[in-house]
Amino acid sequence: MRVALYGHGHMGRLYARHLAGHDLVVVDPALGLHGDIDGIDAAVIATPTATHAAVALPLLERGIPCLVEKPLAATLHEARALAGHPHLMVGHIERFNPAYCAIAGVDARFVVAERVGRFTPRGTDVDVILDLMIHDLDLFLHLSGEDVVEVRANGVAVATDGFDLAQARVETVSGRVGTFTASRLARQPARKLRVFATGEYWSVDLRERQVTRVVYEAGELVQVQVPLPVQDALGAEVGAFLAAVRGERPYPVSGVDGLRALELAWRIREAIRG
Repeated sequence: MRVALYGHGHMGRLYARHLAGHDLVVVDPALGLHGDIDGIDAAVIATPTATHAAVALPLLERGIPCLVEKPLAATLHEARALAGHPHLMVGHIERFNPAYCAIAGVDARFVVAERVGRFTPRGTDVDVILDLMIHDLDLFLHLSGEDVVEVRANGVAVATDGFDLAQARVETVSGRVGTFTASRLARQPARKLRVFATGEYWSVDLRERQVTRVVYEAGELVQVQVPLPVQDALGAEVGAFLAAVRGERPYPVSGVDGLRALELAWRIREAIRG
């Protein structure tokens, strides 16, 4: 399979490792790398967010399957233009995290998400909502399967011109609730979920890839550690993309999924701005 990889920054280099066994064409104008994309079978877009639409749209219009790194686009207008293409797939990597896969079918009524990291200039082309929180917004939408009807949020800019710390509470049409904290100002990184269902809850460490199920039995809470398979999330994502390109099975994160997560992120940003 001949695959074009657009972008050779941090994420681009990670993608390149997992695509090394294929006929890989690296295209990165920022580094002066220009490949011959004639006859490519698929493309991975790992360029800065502001360029996603400009890079992916011409390829999608030619019928070339594209895996676009999250967030889908820099604006809702661009994201909606992309999401209408059936060959679009979105790189929401946490969907492939074995810790999330273990709880993906839970009937979640309440979700608490915390995602914090140390400050680094990488990723600051977008605010912390589009950089970090959007991962957990996608997971919540996937778990709930419902539309969000209420959004409350606050945030602050500290190190950049955009929000560097943000908190949000959202509620779906049936009353499912998600609360989210995202920060790129933490001293210690963390990526955690607590997912509450009737009679049980799940404590999920996405960074350490650990899951604990807590069940109420005989008047007490009983903890059970959930065994997880050894799985590289990015490798699984790339494998799922290539399998979809070959027509073997559908890719689990559609353009519509990427758009829904971005639309919710935008609503949170607007709620903060008032």
